[in-house]
Amino acid sequence: MTPLLTALIVGLALAGIFILRPLTAKIKTVFHPNAVIDSQIKFQSMQLILAALALAFVYLLNPVNFTVFFRFGDVNAHIGKIPWLGISGNETWLQVALTLGLFITLGTGIFMFLQVKKAGKTNLRGLAKHPVGKDLGGFIGWAILFSIANAFSEEAIFRMGLVSPLYGLLALPIVALISGILFGLPHYFGQPSGPVGVLMAGFLGWLLALSLLETQGLFIAWAIHFVQDVVIFVSMFAMQAKADEK
Repeated sequence: MTPLLTALIVGLALAGIFILRPLTAKIKTVFHPNAVIDSQIKFQSMQLILAALALAFVYLLNPVNFTVFFRFGDVNAHIGKIPWLGISGNETWLQVALTLGLFITLGTGIFMFLQVKKAGKTNLRGLAKHPVGKDLGGFIGWAILFSIANAFSEEAIFRMGLVSPLYGLLALPIVALISGILFGLPHYFGQPSGPVGVLMAGFLGWLLALSLLETQGLFIAWAIHFVQDVVIFVSMFAMQAKADEK
């Protein structure tokens, strides 16, 4: 029954994420004068509650596995051999996060730059004059804060929500693959978006699931995810600035 319950938990959490946006749009209280920041404050707060509920169910499903993975983890644990990525198995996850993570971030940055360019803005010059960007410290601060929250919530749902209850029941490569698929598919409508976004997010989800399994902790997965989210939120603010100029 555990795989079915796991699918139910993740399925409900995924449905909840899609439901949250229209729900938060109905909240009349204004927490920030900027519409994008205000909507993210509401959405990220609700998503954290959803993640907490998912974690609670995961704990009840298998408390022993939960305590194995819901911790910092061993960043110096060695990654399994992945020849097609040029990984010999002698590297630690910290080294992989700093090297492969850099290339992943560059890929995310290029994709989001093209999205911003498609919206009509090829640089951030206009952003400095926009209400979002007048206070650069505040602008970066919001991007970092939202990235911290979003990365934690999504790792709680898509990594802990799958890896913890399925650990010991399915082969580890299968668990990682399931996490990648379920993380990638919703990104067709997210950021990065479209078929390319699905592939990028799917690969990232698979890699982060591997990190959770092999380091037996959340930090590496959260850290790589966090950096991608910073790039994405900065790009979202840039696209908003261009939209407001039209």
